[in-house]
Amino acid sequence: MGIKGIDVSHWQGSINWKKVAADGIKFAFIKATEGTTLKDEKFETNASGANAAGIKTGAYHFARFGSKSEALAEARFFLSVAKKVDLSYPLVLDLEVNQRNVSKSVLTDAAVAFLREIEKAGYFAMIYSGKSFLENCLDESKLKPFALWVARYNNKLGRDADIWQYSSSGKVSGISGNVDMNICYRNGLRAQAAVKTAAVKPVSNKKSVKSNTIYTIKKGDTLSEIAQKYKTTVKALQSLNNIKNPNKIYVGQKLKISGSVSKSSNKKQYYTIKSGDTLSGISKRFNRSIKTLQAWNGIKNANKIYAGQKIRVK
Repeated sequence: MGIKGIDVSHWQGSINWKKVAADGIKFAFIKATEGTTLKDEKFETNASGANAAGIKTGAYHFARFGSKSEALAEARFFLSVAKKVDLSYPLVLDLEVNQRNVSKSVLTDAAVAFLREIEKAGYFAMIYSGKSFLENCLDESKLKPFALWVARYNNKLGRDADIWQYSSSGKVSGISGNVDMNICYRNGLRAQAAVKTAAVKPVSNKKSVKSNTIYTIKKGDTLSEIAQKYKTTVKALQSLNNIKNPNKIYVGQKLKISGSVSKSSNKKQYYTIKSGDTLSGISKRFNRSIKTLQAWNGIKNANKIYAGQKIRVK
């Protein structure tokens, strides 16, 4: 079984998010923007309410573009609105219309440009589309690096996806009328972009080196990982840098660090999955058992891994 969620916009009116959470909803994607000028009037209210109720919160943008330049303009507008709220789930490109009647190649390239712009800002980018539109109007081979959310109102999806929107007429406590219903099959979805790094070179065992330094946050960094690297604590970093929300840090942000840099040869190593990879192939390459890789990365199904997914291998 997957994780139960919904997606909403101003069309759902005023939502009682406490009742929504009590009805078993674990995540919600909230409409933020459309085109380059339309901001959903309920976006900030819905995001705040969902967060307060303990529901994981993502945002989506309804696309109208037909070129890379238009896609980038829409992405920047989306980001300008989304950055005003706390999010814990991905930023989503909702692409279900070919507004400009352009070719499959042109529309897909524009979509990729939009998603890369979202990643460039430090967020985890995802694309949503209807099953028919995705398979007939877009070039899926170019979209493999991105998480996928697919709509098909049927008793089965009939294809691979990270999230399945299976109904547009769901009923949830706290919401008047119908609401879109979703099942998420992928653990670890988040607002922050995945780290895509080269293999970490092993270093020799040495005593920790005391350091009072400034660290510039890179795409995919988390405060807990930075704290572990410099042998300090998240609370210490928050206090030193006046960070109220440890989950809200930004690419390019400079952190004051007072701690020690670990020089252990047991440093964790990560690998970013590429198209065509299998867990068995990765296990052989890094001399780790499949069960160990599953345990380290919370992978329940060894046959279900994704291009762009970052996993620990050492």
